Amino acid sequence: MYDMREMKGAMYDMREMMKKLHRLGRYGGYGGLKTMVLYTLSEQPKNGVEIMEAIEMMSFGHWKPSPGSVYPLLKKAMAEENLIRKREDGRYELTPEGCQEIDYFGVTRSPASTSVDGVLSEVDSLLSYLEDLPVERVTRYREQLDEIAARFERLRER
Repeated sequence: MYDMREMKGAMYDMREMMKKLHRLGRYGGYGGLKTMVLYTLSEQPKNGVEIMEAIEMMSFGHWKPSPGSVYPLLKKAMAEENLIRKREDGRYELTPEGCQEIDYFGVTRSPASTSVDGVLSEVDSLLSYLEDLPVERVTRYREQLDEIAARFERLRER
């Protein structure tokens, strides 16, 4: 699980990025949405719905971008700017150019996006979260959990 220092650090990073966004004003024809999308992808690959939900969470529920804003932006960022690419699993991830673009904002990317240690640490944190949920909230996801467990087992056997 994250400790209080990590949470404060993440909140500080977000505040600093928001200050820079505010100074930029309208950026790339999408306000700060482009930067917010790149920032969420710097944490880990996501599909469009996950991107919209991450932005809503970062704004503490005050703003959730619409599909009519996010998907055209994703298309442009792939085709014209080469900032992101779409993976075979349907999730989007940053290209090296996208990493450089988000680095301008001085927000460090999660270790999960750059190392096996970081990924395993993130998985461990997410599992701790799921373990802390009431059983009734997790039970309906049994089939999905079984699929994930099978994938972990295949990985472990490799």
